[in-house]
Amino acid sequence: MKKYSKILFLVTATTMLSSCAVAPLTGRRQLKLVSDESVAESSVSTYRQLIQQAGAKGLLANNTAEGQRLRRIGGKISTAVEKYLNENGMSNKVSSLQWEFNLIKTNEINAFAMPGGKIAFYTGILPVLNTDGGIAFVMGHEIGHVIGGHHAEASSNKALAGIAATVTDAVTGGNAVSSIVSGGLSITLLKFNRTQEYEADKYGMIFMAMAGYNPNEAITALERMDSMAGSSRSDILSTHPSGKNRIEAARKFLPEAMKYYNAR
Repeated sequence: MKKYSKILFLVTATTMLSSCAVAPLTGRRQLKLVSDESVAESSVSTYRQLIQQAGAKGLLANNTAEGQRLRRIGGKISTAVEKYLNENGMSNKVSSLQWEFNLIKTNEINAFAMPGGKIAFYTGILPVLNTDGGIAFVMGHEIGHVIGGHHAEASSNKALAGIAATVTDAVTGGNAVSSIVSGGLSITLLKFNRTQEYEADKYGMIFMAMAGYNPNEAITALERMDSMAGSSRSDILSTHPSGKNRIEAARKFLPEAMKYYNAR
């Protein structure tokens, strides 16, 4: 068992050390087996397929007042994001952001952004967020996952899990050790996802502030989403840290976010 564990450790450690990157905002070390560019390329085609399907079913609400509202907020947030990138040594990321904002009719409480600047909101989340500032925060949060390289990081973690399972099966013949390794990796990935969510919250507060929305509204939005935590339709909450922890973290970051708001 110890021999197999050492082999697995050496393989995974070597892979991780040779593929490390640094998260732009926090300086946290990231595993990047997959590049942001490759993830963006595949994400755009997936997003295009999703929007085409929604359109074919008559579920796009872009021409409604709420759809126009979403795009208006999106215009301000995207300008803020590009300004932030240009001012923080990440100008190379700007050219890959071909912005697109779509509103999809569904009662689900969710929103997402894909690499390449592709954003979608579900109509079900709008009453929860209520204000333009709340929408701006969630939009900035989702874009924060893109800017933070979280999509490539998540893909890399999945790839590492696959490498670990393959090596384990090769040296043990696929015995019970594999399930132990998989269980440990699952716990690690869950914790990592929560770390990414906290980073994305910080990005969301910065971007909304730069776009002219008071970051205090991020806390209000988090409180409103927390009140929906028991809803089976709240898919956006399923992988996030607990509402109280996120709200507390946002309050601690508020003075920093306010610097961007006051500097406009």
